[in-house]
Amino acid sequence: MDDAKKTAQAVSVLGEAYIFSMRNLPLLEQGTTYDSLATAPNLWLSIKVYASGGENALHAHRAEDHAFVVLQGKATFTFGDGSQRVVGQHEGVMLPRDVAYKFEADAKENLVLLRMGGAQRSIEGIGELNPYGTPKEIARQTVFSDGSEKIGDSPRNGETSKTRIYAQGKVFAPHP
Repeated sequence: MDDAKKTAQAVSVLGEAYIFSMRNLPLLEQGTTYDSLATAPNLWLSIKVYASGGENALHAHRAEDHAFVVLQGKATFTFGDGSQRVVGQHEGVMLPRDVAYKFEADAKENLVLLRMGGAQRSIEGIGELNPYGTPKEIARQTVFSDGSEKIGDSPRNGETSKTRIYAQGKVFAPHP
């Protein structure tokens, strides 16, 4: 499993291209993974896998525009106005800053999401990153609907607070 995990590592790049892969990403029986793929000064990419659940608490990113592209599975996104939209494979959601949302994976199969985030920043270069490749000054501006800071493994987030159990022998986009 360690070799498969190496396909999704945080890499900070300034002034050069970085090639990344999402192949052989481990799938799950329970829990979630959230791995950085690449980070540039105003753009960061990560890959997320959910066995079920999702980001179950309504929240907003005050400083970050971001988008999700569904690579496998499907998710029901709920927005601050109560509207919902099911997003399936090869579809996505663009979320400008301050748009409140949450989502839940369809438990029939793992939900695999490519997450892209970006923001105009006041800090030159990449700066300090959280474990998911997002600049810390941006990540700290993510809040639940009650105004409290959103923390990734909060029980309010559902699946992220569960113990991660890998699905033996199952990976996303295996090498041919």
